[in-house]
Amino acid sequence: MEKKPNQNRENFIQLVKRAIELLCEKNISEVVILSSYKINSVLKESYGVDIKVDKIGRLLSRIAKLNELKRLSTNIPKYKLQISKVSSLKFF
Repeated sequence: MEKKPNQNRENFIQLVKRAIELLCEKNISEVVILSSYKINSVLKESYGVDIKVDKIGRLLSRIAKLNELKRLSTNIPKYKLQISKVSSLKFF
């Protein structure tokens, strides 16, 4: 039985959510900097999943917009996330 596109999207969102939570767990400070490259490397190391960085970046941008995360002024989009707000993040 094939997976439906909607189910693939939900799985993708869940993987990114777990990667963000893992980044926050392992972080010492009160703030974590999120980028599509960091999330991609966590997904590769922890789950053995290889997803295109630009796809992760589009989802990360949407998550940042929904949660009003501050964007850092760098060439690669990076967002500032307070670790205390991880549990209340909206993903869709």
